[in-house]
Amino acid sequence: MRGLLITFEGIDGSGKSTILGLLATRLNDAVPGRQFVFTAEPTTGEVGKILRKHLSETSSCNDEASSARRMEELFLFMADHADHLCETVIPALQKGHIVISDRYSDSTAAYQGVTLRGIVDDPVEWISNICRPWNVRPDLTIVFAVDPAQALRRIELRASAEKFEREEFLKVVDENFRRLAKKEPERFVIVDASQRIEDVAEEALSMILEKIELSA
Repeated sequence: MRGLLITFEGIDGSGKSTILGLLATRLNDAVPGRQFVFTAEPTTGEVGKILRKHLSETSSCNDEASSARRMEELFLFMADHADHLCETVIPALQKGHIVISDRYSDSTAAYQGVTLRGIVDDPVEWISNICRPWNVRPDLTIVFAVDPAQALRRIELRASAEKFEREEFLKVVDENFRRLAKKEPERFVIVDASQRIEDVAEEALSMILEKIELSA
């Protein structure tokens, strides 16, 4: 039985992490006999820890950050993704498990595609091309789309905002996700995440179960 890789994408505040938490038990109950592996990027591994430390110490992506610093950030994301593949994703897929990841390489392209504007031409495509030869392509990617203003209202109670949590920045990230989805319509589906979180979770659950059934 072949494994499946399903990824959740979307801007900060889209609700994808909450939805994944709501679905975890339901998926295990709905698909007996299959093992699910729930994971996320950035990871909690050693590279992920370095990346998180870097992000916590960098207050802005674009104002006074040097080109070298922004490239450093990109390659930390990519190194963490490579570690995630080696340590979690590939071993699970080889065992026939269903992997569901909260963020994946598309987030790197969408977010760092904003950070690297003015440094490389068409950074979203450039990043995607760098990852493609060694990446594992998801079988299904669900993008939870929500207006950035609404997303920021959802996360305004956080103790401290991350540098990516700015409306203008998130608008471009959202555009990048939609661009990626348009390029690979056979892999991506876009869900309206402005609905009640329970309704969004139901829609995502239906899509995942359909994908599992088709792959059986």
